[in-house]
Amino acid sequence: MQYFTTEELKNARREEVAAVLTNCAGKNVRYNLAFELVKKYTSQMPKPTEAAILDLGVAGGAFLKQLHNAGFRNLCAQDIVNYLAEDAKKIVKEFKTVELNTEKLPWPDKSFDIVTGWCVLPHLENPFFAGREVARVIKTGGYFMFSAPNMTSAGAIEQFLKIGYFGSYRPTNNHIAMLPPNIIEKTFKKYGFELVDTDYLVIPKIFYGLKGSLRNFVYRFADRFPRFKKWLKHRWGYNAVYILKKV
Repeated sequence: MQYFTTEELKNARREEVAAVLTNCAGKNVRYNLAFELVKKYTSQMPKPTEAAILDLGVAGGAFLKQLHNAGFRNLCAQDIVNYLAEDAKKIVKEFKTVELNTEKLPWPDKSFDIVTGWCVLPHLENPFFAGREVARVIKTGGYFMFSAPNMTSAGAIEQFLKIGYFGSYRPTNNHIAMLPPNIIEKTFKKYGFELVDTDYLVIPKIFYGLKGSLRNFVYRFADRFPRFKKWLKHRWGYNAVYILKKV
């Protein structure tokens, strides 16, 4: 999808965008990385399925449906327009229409155990305002998990050197905010977050063909060596997922 301004999303292109996003699920959701990370970090809580979870940029609600199917019930959602599919509307405890670049989240301080943003912050003109608002509504000890294009993967760097820009930020798509690891650390730390881990979405596409078969063999072999596996995921990862803890 191309980049649209806030005004276009709310008005002129509203129906066009809604037709796409109501039935859309990003790669982090489709390949279950989003769900697995939330399950991992809520498992550390006394009553995991009672965790209060807010999903930013919820779109059609595919991610929240995954959580609901796993027993989670305290689910809230935000987007600039209500794109929720009809079945998702039934499971969301509270939905709010908010413009993340400039508007405060309409929830009290320390409302949530987990806040997620799958393929959301890189689309914003002001992701740092949104980050400060997340820091306000998340509980101490809670987690903010969000994804961004993996700008430091081997493929991303190779593409930048070849064509002069990162493929995830090509002129025809809607990524506009660049969020490499060093920017995340030095900004979100100021908002009261500690970066506790970075995970990577490795998509099946890289394992296709002869070269992909070799990669697949190495990737499976690396299961025995966690640090090597993490290095491979960073090298081949399509998206980076940052896990930040409110301290």
